[in-house]
Amino acid sequence: MKRFGLVLIATFVVLGMSSNALAAKGVVKLIHDNTSHAAIPYIAEKKGFYKAEGVNVQRRVTSPRALIDALIGGTADVISTRGSRVGQIAARGLDVVGIALNRYGNQNMVLVPMSDKTTKSVKDLKGKTVGAQMGTGTWATWMTYLSRIGMSDKDFKIRNTKTGSLPAAFERGALDAGLTWEPWGSIIVGKGLGRMVMGPKDYDDLLGYTSPVFLTTSWSYIKKKNPDGAQRFINAHVRAMRFLNRNRDESAKLMHEFWKSQGFKFDVKKVKTDLYKFMRWDRAMITHRDIKEVQDGVDVSVKKGKLPKRIDVTAHIDITLVENAYFNLMK
Repeated sequence: MKRFGLVLIATFVVLGMSSNALAAKGVVKLIHDNTSHAAIPYIAEKKGFYKAEGVNVQRRVTSPRALIDALIGGTADVISTRGSRVGQIAARGLDVVGIALNRYGNQNMVLVPMSDKTTKSVKDLKGKTVGAQMGTGTWATWMTYLSRIGMSDKDFKIRNTKTGSLPAAFERGALDAGLTWEPWGSIIVGKGLGRMVMGPKDYDDLLGYTSPVFLTTSWSYIKKKNPDGAQRFINAHVRAMRFLNRNRDESAKLMHEFWKSQGFKFDVKKVKTDLYKFMRWDRAMITHRDIKEVQDGVDVSVKKGKLPKRIDVTAHIDITLVENAYFNLMK
C-alpha cells in the first residue's frame, strides 16, 4: 500500500510537471513600445484573438531602447522593432529572426523650430545641432538617406536625445532640428513648436523604402522552446491585422484607449489619421523589398564602421509561421 502511494504521488508530480510545461508553451512574453507598434497586439488582446488561439500573451510596454535587451536577456520572447534593428543585431552574431510584419509605412520626419524661417531642406541644417535618438531604426534609415545625398552624420552636431524628449527640447529652444517619428512629430507640430522640413515623402521618393516593423524573436524560440505557441501567436496576429485593416473606426477607438492609458491626449479623429495616413496594415508577410531595405542599412553601417561585419539578412528571416497563419485563415 505504501509503495502504491509513492507511485501515485510520483505520477501526480510528473503530470504536474507536464501540465506546467504545456502551460508555459501557451505563454508568449511580448514587449513593444507605446507607438503604433502597439496597435495589432492591443487589438488582438482586446478583441480576443489571442484567447481564441489558446495562447496567453503577456504584453508589456517599454521604451524602444529596452526592447533588444529584453529579447537578449530572455525577459521577452517576441518584440516589435524596426527591421533595420534586426539587421544590426544579427550583424553582431546574436540569435535573432524576423518572423512577421507588425506594420509598414514611413512616418519619419525632420522638424525645425517655428522660429526658423529659412531652412527648407536637410542640407540647410549642415553644421547645426540636431537632436536624434541614435541607434534606432529611424536613425539607421536617416543614415542611409544621408549617404544617398552625399552627406553623413558628421555634417551635423548630433545630440543624442530620446525621441519622447524632443517636444520639451523644442519648447526650451535647445535644438536647431529634431529627427523624430509619430506620435511625437504630431505633438511638436500640433503645439506650434515646429514644422517639417523632411517627411515620409522625401524618404519614399529617394529610397523607395517600406519602413518595415518586424515581430522579432530567436531561432531557438520558434524551433525548440515554443514552436506551437509561436504559431498560435502569429495566427492571432494575422487575424488582428486583418481586423485593423478592415475596421478602421473601431480600431481607432481602441488605439485612442491605448494611447490615453499612455498619457497621450489625442482625439479619435487624429488617432485614425495617424494610423492610416502613413502606415499600412494589409500584409504580415515579410517581402524581398523589406529585406533589401534592412540589408542596405547593414551595408551602410558596416561601411561606416558601426557594425563589425556584413551579414546576409535573408538568413535571419523566417516566414513559415505567417504562411501557416494565412493558410489557416483561408480554411
